[in-house]
Amino acid sequence: MSVLATAALAGYLLPVGLFRLARPFGAAARLEDLADSQRDNPDQIVLPFDLRYNAAFKLARLEQENPEIVWISSSRAGAFRASLFAPYRFYNLSFTAWTTSQLADLFDRATQRLRPRVAILSLDHFLFADRWEEWFATTRRMHYDHSLTYLRGSLLDFARTATRHPEAFRDYLRTPSTFVGPQSIVHQEGFRSDGSYVYSAGHVSDARSRFMNAETLAQTLPRAPGLSSRLKQPIARIAEMARSRGIALIGVQLPFIRAGVQLLDREQHGPLGFGAWREFASNETRSWLHDLGIPLFDLGRLAMTDESSSFVDAYHLAEAGAARVMLHLLNAPDFRAEFPRIDPARIELDLAGLAGQ
Repeated sequence: MSVLATAALAGYLLPVGLFRLARPFGAAARLEDLADSQRDNPDQIVLPFDLRYNAAFKLARLEQENPEIVWISSSRAGAFRASLFAPYRFYNLSFTAWTTSQLADLFDRATQRLRPRVAILSLDHFLFADRWEEWFATTRRMHYDHSLTYLRGSLLDFARTATRHPEAFRDYLRTPSTFVGPQSIVHQEGFRSDGSYVYSAGHVSDARSRFMNAETLAQTLPRAPGLSSRLKQPIARIAEMARSRGIALIGVQLPFIRAGVQLLDREQHGPLGFGAWREFASNETRSWLHDLGIPLFDLGRLAMTDESSSFVDAYHLAEAGAARVMLHLLNAPDFRAEFPRIDPARIELDLAGLAGQ
């Protein structure tokens, strides 16, 4: 069935003129079409019009790439590129799972047919706070039944976005770029072919000036007396699925800026404190994960050599920060044992070129 015929089904008919206008910008394509386009043109930067379709797009790319290693995460691990794991095949499934239930759901979907050798899970302390689950269980729930709704929504998003930013689309027609999708074209951001995320220079500059501070964490992270036992259950389900499917698991909590760590440590006690941060760092939590077969590398307190180049904001790593984290992980024998062929000297060389960005 053609894309246009699909759009016409079930009352979804939209003006043919809009469809034709949207095609050059990737807004008249299904998620499968976007995945095929990036497979055939690896330099493309693709961004679905709504983040709730990220997982469907990335699962289509996952099938095409069939990686040995996947990293399942919220936006926190977006900067990890395939080059950090070379010569192993790696795909970054970040920007797809903001709660422990979403982690379990995506792990299940990603490994039903494929069998990556290793799955890295971003296990942040705040995932186990009830308030965090309340915030994101619905608003960041991924949409998987997407054929009709995605195409219709993408066309309507194009109409709105082109009205607000006509100059961006005129410029694109004059000088086509690697960005695909209206939001990607306007914001100059999106997913690379390895699943990692490209931040625009303007985004990075603005975020570093306004959001690389403890106040950002105080306003963003949930307060809780401790870890929710209910929110631990999806991690146990992941461990069970991993055992039955022959997949090794690794848990990682990525760093925060030093000022943020000081805030979390200072306000970790009391019913309105960051108790999940305190309890996550305990031996009990590490033992619980160990018993599930998940070695935990808790880098929340890791001091980065140069914060100004390591972070985009208080909790998102830049590419230089991801490289520094990878070098630190490779110094850990348990992590290194899973990836003996990675050459740290190559990462250090790449880091030298990234440090000033």
